[in-house]
Amino acid sequence: MENNVKSGTNSMFVSKCLLIAAAVVLYVMQGAILIPAYGILHQLNWPDFNFKLIGVLLGLALVVGIAALIFGIIGTAKREEDPKTCLTVIIKAALIPFFCINIYLWCVLVSGMLNPFLFLAIPAIIVIGCCITYVYMIMTGMPDIIYMIAFLIRRKKKPNIYMILGLIFEFFFVLDLVGAIFINKAFKEME
Repeated sequence: MENNVKSGTNSMFVSKCLLIAAAVVLYVMQGAILIPAYGILHQLNWPDFNFKLIGVLLGLALVVGIAALIFGIIGTAKREEDPKTCLTVIIKAALIPFFCINIYLWCVLVSGMLNPFLFLAIPAIIVIGCCITYVYMIMTGMPDIIYMIAFLIRRKKKPNIYMILGLIFEFFFVLDLVGAIFINKAFKEME
């Protein structure tokens, strides 16, 4: 086994903490959408809907996710032994309600476009919604994917079936959680 980095910060752990922070920001962003919408639906005297805040939170989550990816790459370069794949499974499981609410919000947005004059915008809304959601889904698993590929190259080992399936599943909605579980299982078997 290679030497584990004992001194300094565990970059993979920092990467996972940043992913948790990104998940919190994403939930706050949904709250910034849902709370005023609730007020509008129930005719409460609610302040104007703040699109700027939603955009800032969406961008902040992306920046934090990119920082998590950078720390994941640093952890891979430092040859840290524990990629913290168990935390990835927990983060992906915690984001399931986010993705469910996200699908609902995009469906509401598309239903608002069911107007003959806005009908042509529906495909664009669907593409934008899928792309944004996909970026945040991939963001949570990318540090583990990079670590797994570097691990296999460094050790000159063949990937087992869990690694292959985990890598494939990480790129599909819903199956990404199963992929994270497979990658976690593969690393536990390597220990």
